[in-house]
Amino acid sequence: MNASDLSALSTAALWAVTFLIALVSGLIPFVINIELYLLAVATLTQASPVAIVGLATAGQMLAKFTLYLAGRGALNVKWIQRGAASKAASAFAKRPASGLTVVAVSSITGIPPLYGVSLMAGTLRLPLVAFLTICTIGRVIRFGAVYLIPGLFQSLR
Repeated sequence: MNASDLSALSTAALWAVTFLIALVSGLIPFVINIELYLLAVATLTQASPVAIVGLATAGQMLAKFTLYLAGRGALNVKWIQRGAASKAASAFAKRPASGLTVVAVSSITGIPPLYGVSLMAGTLRLPLVAFLTICTIGRVIRFGAVYLIPGLFQSLR
């Protein structure tokens, strides 16, 4: 094995790990933080921002799609409390477009947490394509900004 083989292998491994960490952090955010991982990758590697941000977004979106399906009832998840969802449903029924606005804000800022917003989006039966599109755009913006932060500090030196 020569150096270019090892480099290609390490790039493939980094890509796989990025996707898996993003997926797990999307499902268990209090255990793994994707933003801290992205900061570490941006600081310690010369990895392509497009590939890393794209794979992190893809992993997160698979997780958020799963949460959406759980909220919708397509997955039998016992820990989801439907009572709180019905209160939110009545609030959003008065302003249907506000649900997708909350999805957009949450996917970019993390406030409110996208984990809960994804469950709620399924429970409220927000349109799946709109949910996935808005979340994906928001995650790309968020992860791209996070990934670029270390470069800003390096350029100040």
